Amino acid sequence: MKVLGILGSPHKDGGSAQLLLSALKAAEKEGAKTEIVSVYDGEIKPCIGCINNEEPVCKFPCIFDDFGKFILEKINQAEGLIFSTPVYWFAPSGLLKNLIDRMTCLENMVSYGEPSYMEGKVVGAIAVGADAGTISTCGYLITTLTSMGAIIPPWGIAYSHNGKKAIWDDKALMDAINIGLLITKMIKVLKGEKALLTYKDDKILLEDIRKEVLKEISNLKETSYKEYYERRSFSRSSF
Repeated sequence: MKVLGILGSPHKDGGSAQLLLSALKAAEKEGAKTEIVSVYDGEIKPCIGCINNEEPVCKFPCIFDDFGKFILEKINQAEGLIFSTPVYWFAPSGLLKNLIDRMTCLENMVSYGEPSYMEGKVVGAIAVGADAGTISTCGYLITTLTSMGAIIPPWGIAYSHNGKKAIWDDKALMDAINIGLLITKMIKVLKGEKALLTYKDDKILLEDIRKEVLKEISNLKETSYKEYYERRSFSRSSF
């Protein structure tokens, strides 16, 4: 099982990253292989609306050969996806919105006689903001993703108003952990395995994952972002 975390924040030790890492660690405990990518690590050109042409050219893997295409290929390979973003004016960050618009090429494969390439992927959403907009941001993400054919598991959203201290928001942290657990369990169910799709309120697990994430963030501060994320996921030289 492959679960991809997509970070929509420029702050790789901020609240969005903290909760995303927590969700991914929970997924790993259920047996998933995880990876994390940040939309701020390369250029993601905005969609130009190929789908609106009389003869559509909007199809995977998109017409642009940029970092966005690299992430789209990662999305296509994953069985589970977790999006985590700060709230920018009641909505996801601009670069994450660029990526979501570009994901049209995955969904629009239906125009070519194939299923949507998002169909059957299990997804969750995390939003962190100091003010209003966290729920609307999560709502936008899951509404868009399920409209592309993705599956939302029970308890598929998490949000916090604690900004860079989101890791200390016990409710949000437990919700993020459950996103990781339930996405992985839902993938198992879709494969015919038995798994209970119930919310887990486990204080011991919460503290264990919080310690692991704080340790990763501490390591991040001792190295450069680039070195850390190359170890954690991928090298940008690969695209």
